[in-house]
Amino acid sequence: MATRLPSQRSTRRGQAPDGEDVLVHLDQAATAYRAEHEQLERTRAELAAAHASLATERAELDRVREESRRQCERAEQLREILKDVHRSLFSGNLYELILKACLTLTGATRGMYLTCPGRGLPLRVRAAVGVDGYPRPAPSPYVEALCRRVLDEGETLVHNTGDRALRGLPAPETSAEEFRNFVVTTVVLLKNLDGVILVADKPTGEFEADDVEALLSVGDQAAVAVENRHLERELQSAYVSTVSMLADAVEAKDPYTHGHCEMASRFARLIARRMELPEYDRAVVCYAALLHDVGKIGVSDGVLHKPGPLLPEEVELMRAHVRVGHDLLSNVPALRAVADVVLHHHERYDGSGYPDGMRGEEIPVPARIVAVVDAYCAMITRRSYKEAFSDAEAREELQRCAGTQFDPDVVSIFLAVLDSPEATDRDDDFFADCGALPDFAHVRQLRDPADAAAR
Repeated sequence: MATRLPSQRSTRRGQAPDGEDVLVHLDQAATAYRAEHEQLERTRAELAAAHASLATERAELDRVREESRRQCERAEQLREILKDVHRSLFSGNLYELILKACLTLTGATRGMYLTCPGRGLPLRVRAAVGVDGYPRPAPSPYVEALCRRVLDEGETLVHNTGDRALRGLPAPETSAEEFRNFVVTTVVLLKNLDGVILVADKPTGEFEADDVEALLSVGDQAAVAVENRHLERELQSAYVSTVSMLADAVEAKDPYTHGHCEMASRFARLIARRMELPEYDRAVVCYAALLHDVGKIGVSDGVLHKPGPLLPEEVELMRAHVRVGHDLLSNVPALRAVADVVLHHHERYDGSGYPDGMRGEEIPVPARIVAVVDAYCAMITRRSYKEAFSDAEAREELQRCAGTQFDPDVVSIFLAVLDSPEATDRDDDFFADCGALPDFAHVRQLRDPADAAAR
């Protein structure tokens, strides 16, 4: 019989494997498990990477959607702003309108608009929101230094909370000028450097690149609006030239009144602004004061320059100048509202004036304003029949006649205006003075509905 070696394995059916077979089997199973585990880990890592990628893509999509939403909102805001720019381009509030647009688009709460007529020339504050002490014509040394840096370097200045303090600048004049964060940039209108916008104190976050883009876009879009209305302004200028010639004709007829109408118009505009009248009424007041005496063209020189008291017949001739002026101006479509004020600027608050004997609130507000400034300017001017009053004497006379000849509220406001820096500030800027002829919108239509019906 053959002897069986110890290393030989039994392969007979039904015989249990020995320990070595079990170890081999377990080792193979462990290897397979490790491979499967590694595969699972790779799969899990791939899933995690895919999930992270999806999350990143989702976040980017959300960011794009949010950016798109913000751009749509800004585009809508800009569209509405442009509507207002077109409506108000000649109404005297263009600077304030642009400033408020910049505040809206950037989320800033305070700001200023300054104009620069040319390199090295003085800056003027045209509009201010939320900065105590403004608007006033001249900026403080601190504000001017900020603007000059931007004008000289030609680059937008962005300063956020925590940024290093700007060197070479004077200290803010008041706490109102201690801005938490701000952006200063230039504004270009009609291809010329027009001025500087400063927006400050953004409460949510800091100023970013898209805020700067928003500021630049406002200037660009406002420039487009100005360009689109260039021809309209030429038509406006033609009417203003006609108005100026009418006023000059009166002053040429009576040398004693030289500068009287211009002074009255400036004071009337300041009163209307203090009273916060609507833009339309401000324009009416401004032009009515400029043209209040245009009817004197129809008064003879003998009556106009008579050194002594007028006879009753001459008084009636002089009083007729309000109707003559009314009739002259009524023929200019853009001046019909002005014509009504010219007609009534000699009404008295107590009802004893002419031509219609209106009393108190019956008298249009613009006519009450023109009555006060006309009287003051006449008093401080030398005439053929009197010497000039001093400023103190003229003020005393206004106060004495308040409530009888003049609206006492208008007198009070005018006396405050006379004590303000603006009273002596002559501003030749078109947008900041009288602005549009009051009924210029009707002129743009070439004829109003009544004219169309007549045709």
